[in-house]
Amino acid sequence: MSQVDPGRVGQKRPVRSRRERLRQSTLEEIVEVGRALLREGREVTLRAVATEMGFTAPALYRYVGNVAALNGLLSNNIFAEIVREMAATAEPYGDDDPAAQMVAAATAFRCWALDHIDEFQLVFHTNSLSGEHVARSKAGKPLHPLAPPPQEGAADGVQKFADFFGRIFIGVSQQYPFPVPSRAELDDDFVAVHSPGGSGKPDLARLLGADGLGLIWLFELAWAQLYGIVTLEVFGHIRPQLVRSGALFTAVMHEIGRRAGMADDWDRLAAISQEILARRA
Repeated sequence: MSQVDPGRVGQKRPVRSRRERLRQSTLEEIVEVGRALLREGREVTLRAVATEMGFTAPALYRYVGNVAALNGLLSNNIFAEIVREMAATAEPYGDDDPAAQMVAAATAFRCWALDHIDEFQLVFHTNSLSGEHVARSKAGKPLHPLAPPPQEGAADGVQKFADFFGRIFIGVSQQYPFPVPSRAELDDDFVAVHSPGGSGKPDLARLLGADGLGLIWLFELAWAQLYGIVTLEVFGHIRPQLVRSGALFTAVMHEIGRRAGMADDWDRLAAISQEILARRA
């Protein structure tokens, strides 16, 4: 006999109309087809997606109005997958070990990128080459993981990605006190970007306290190094033997860890990364 969950008694499930359910199902199919085209190395256009789904291109416009909207839909789905992958890899180490979580998540990000080159290119490479200001104005989406959301309260895939790493980085800063550059030591352009009226996140800097700007600078620097080495590996700009060994990735992570006060704990953290890499291999 089935049991009734007392906690659910009296709770009303949100009611969605048939049209809403059909729209959601169609959007999910669009994402599935679009990502399949990416994995097959085919061009992802509205016409190509429509053909695979048995739609006409005009019929698809009711769900995605242009290629920028299609890329945004795919990108948000891909970012959500990356965050789930990183979270699942970091979760066993617990919130009381943010250093292990950061190393595990960064290693998971690298593994995902190497296994999903075409999807990585869509969300981390193609958009950035199209010109930041043009892409922002057409798609209305931020391209940089530390850029502000397109509107108040928005929580798109880029923001979720940034929030995930940002939360762990703040945890590391609390557990491993490390030198943080003062306001006077920071580049003037960086400060302007993260000041009221700039295009950064002044509220975040204020919430982080007196060292807020310095912490954001170190986070930006860590992201630049992580993104840089992973991109070089993904697109084959590093010898295959070094990609397989992960030697350069490990060296970059060591440098990030040293700057974040984790040098004395690095042997343990490096072992965590190597274990994750070994499981992938």
